[in-house]
Amino acid sequence: MRIDIATLFTDMCDSVLGESIIGRGIKNGFIEIYTHDIRKYTENKHRRVDDKPYGGGTGMVMQAQPVYDCVSAIIAQHKTRPRIIYMSPQGQVLTQAKVRELAAEDGLILLCGHYEGIDKRVLDELGAEELSIGDYVLTGGELPALIVADAVARLQKGVLPNEDAYSIESHYNGLLEYPQYTRPEVWRGRSVPEALLNGDHKTIAEWQARESLRVTAQKRPDMYKTYIDSQIDEFRREFLAAKNLPDDTEIAGIFHFEISEYWANELLKLILKGKKRATSSSLAAYKIEGDALPVKGQYSIVTDWDGVPRCVIKTTAVRVLPFKDITFELAAKEGEDSSLEEWREKHVSFFTEEGAALGYEFTWNMPVIFEEFRLEYKKHKEEK
Repeated sequence: MRIDIATLFTDMCDSVLGESIIGRGIKNGFIEIYTHDIRKYTENKHRRVDDKPYGGGTGMVMQAQPVYDCVSAIIAQHKTRPRIIYMSPQGQVLTQAKVRELAAEDGLILLCGHYEGIDKRVLDELGAEELSIGDYVLTGGELPALIVADAVARLQKGVLPNEDAYSIESHYNGLLEYPQYTRPEVWRGRSVPEALLNGDHKTIAEWQARESLRVTAQKRPDMYKTYIDSQIDEFRREFLAAKNLPDDTEIAGIFHFEISEYWANELLKLILKGKKRATSSSLAAYKIEGDALPVKGQYSIVTDWDGVPRCVIKTTAVRVLPFKDITFELAAKEGEDSSLEEWREKHVSFFTEEGAALGYEFTWNMPVIFEEFRLEYKKHKEEK
């Protein structure tokens, strides 16, 4: 790939591009980046490239002629017409998705404005796209152009050691990167997470995926919501296609079981293994939160604690009965306990805690919704 930067300050750009990873990528022939001095193309004997704006106002505007001639000369050096990008605070804001799009091009020309900008006529004549690096204004387009060049260049084959060097990083897959650690193992009383020390690649990969989600949820809840929504939408489409169901099939709920990370994920494992086929809920909780009661035949998506969809269940039976009337035959369908006494002890604790939080009181005569379901669909490579 070839990137050309049209600027008034080539030395400024060259000093950055010759350093570090991008400099080595250029030296080793994995990427071509050239800078071009717009001032060399002016027809003004004093090498001026700007003039006062029509309509008045402060500052100066870069003239069309030197910009056009510079860019035209660059275009002539390419086998196919390169994409022309004008760095402007009025443009589309740069994202990693946009970087990947630009990185797929054979050639880019990054046009740097200065002063009050560039005569609009030459931008129209060249068919230049406007691109911004953020909602703020700089003194010129050189720093934005260098950012774009760096972001695009590092995605070119050979510039980085391998694809993993960028595919796990923040924004590449819609999430922020997981935390990183290095030696020593303990620093000022702070230890490296245990999951990273045991050498088990599966455990490490699971930790990295989980922490990536949590870092994103904490620091960029907007990105996290977008990512989770896309995961659920994709999972829903895969489920409907696998079961030959119509696109308008309703998904009644999207949730995880329990109110703690440990139990949410433990119960999910039981469902995925086919051991958990029922759940019990307080009728009072449903009424307080305004939720509709489960209905036989409805589908629900069950997620892990972090909100990632893992399976679909289908409700097969619903009954409402006093807590005291739940038998071990029913309780055993929840797949969690070895005796009715154990089941009751856990559920009394749960309903008491939930009741204190929501505002209802647990009693042995309290109505409980006992919902039976079956595992209808799960992702490939899930737990057997």
